[in-house]
Amino acid sequence: MQEMIAAPALGAVHPFLSAAGPTAAQALLAAARPFAAPRRDVIFAPEREAEALYLLLEGSVGLSMQGAGESRGLLEIIGPDDCFLMPAVILGGAWPFGAEALAPSRLLRIPAEAFHGIMVEEPRLAEASLTQMARQWRGLADQLTELKMTKASERVAHFLTERLLPSGRVAMPEPRAAIAARLGMTPESLSRAMHGLEAAGLVRLQGRRVEVPDAKALSGAARASGP
Repeated sequence: MQEMIAAPALGAVHPFLSAAGPTAAQALLAAARPFAAPRRDVIFAPEREAEALYLLLEGSVGLSMQGAGESRGLLEIIGPDDCFLMPAVILGGAWPFGAEALAPSRLLRIPAEAFHGIMVEEPRLAEASLTQMARQWRGLADQLTELKMTKASERVAHFLTERLLPSGRVAMPEPRAAIAARLGMTPESLSRAMHGLEAAGLVRLQGRRVEVPDAKALSGAARASGP
């Protein structure tokens, strides 16, 4: 169940709000509803009309599509400082993607009607929205290229490199099954790839904890044959 959170708990300004400019950001925050979503909470169901733009402040959200029966396919994992449903809010109508919290998350929900009204008055918000959609499109294009052109171990190495913290640990709050689906493999294949990287001395595994002793070496493994 989603829980409301107080506005002072919003923390640092979201990058999208910064790009939209102070006037638009203030208006968007005034219209926004901040809330907390526990793990596995359904934030937005597939095939529903998009009524709001979501800004992720903290946590992890998976975007998925509903298949036959109870099957679902994970399309992307959204991390902090990102947003989702932008194309749906701009185009309107039903949207095939759904969103579920993969880890305890904090978000801002901005109603589509308010978003459109502010965009009419603030051209900088339109520019920020176009940039955001272009960035997400590029991310999906890179993901498709990666799935088509690289080996499983290279995809895993690239994913770990992107999640690497300054401390040398890898941020992986999501269930391993969700990460495997994002990388286009089974959980068993993900496990084999992780242990392969460990055998090569590129990572250290301690339960769910993943540490990287040499970030440059891991990055080199991610680029072994990929783009």
